[in-house]
Amino acid sequence: MQSFVRESLFFLQPVPFVDELRAWYPYEGAAAELVKALKYRRETALVNMMSAEIRQLYDAWDPDEDIIVPVPIHRSRLSERGFNQALSLCQELPTGGTGKQLVRIRKTRPQVELTPEQRAKNLVGAFRCEESLAGKRVLLVDDVFTTGATANECAKAMKEAGAAWVGVLVFAARRR
Repeated sequence: MQSFVRESLFFLQPVPFVDELRAWYPYEGAAAELVKALKYRRETALVNMMSAEIRQLYDAWDPDEDIIVPVPIHRSRLSERGFNQALSLCQELPTGGTGKQLVRIRKTRPQVELTPEQRAKNLVGAFRCEESLAGKRVLLVDDVFTTGATANECAKAMKEAGAAWVGVLVFAARRR
């Protein structure tokens, strides 16, 4: 990646229910453009490169997780978009991020259209765990972490299901 510099970002408890967050790139410039190209313009050719970057970050971190869970998208959004970018970014990870314990039970407005306060309200009650995560260490994977609203609500649902630790691994994150 010639047009931007890898900068490992690490945050302890960036939002109330997330224990750790790791990203390779700040969510700005070329990294932000890659995320937008994948998610909104459906440039799925980027998946191989971005998932390889996610794997390198995973290997550098070695989070000692029990399960890897991609952020789920609602079935209607999956139908519109044709793929879940978070699941696609897990393809190089152990188990391919096939943890399906977390589901999105409510369709929400796209977060990109909302203010930080609206984002948090938009996602309340949008996720549920389908099984107990008692004592488990869970690694949540997504493309980007901006306000943390999505990760926080996912982590909240997983902790309510008994998760002992929830870490978040993303391609890019907004500097805190």
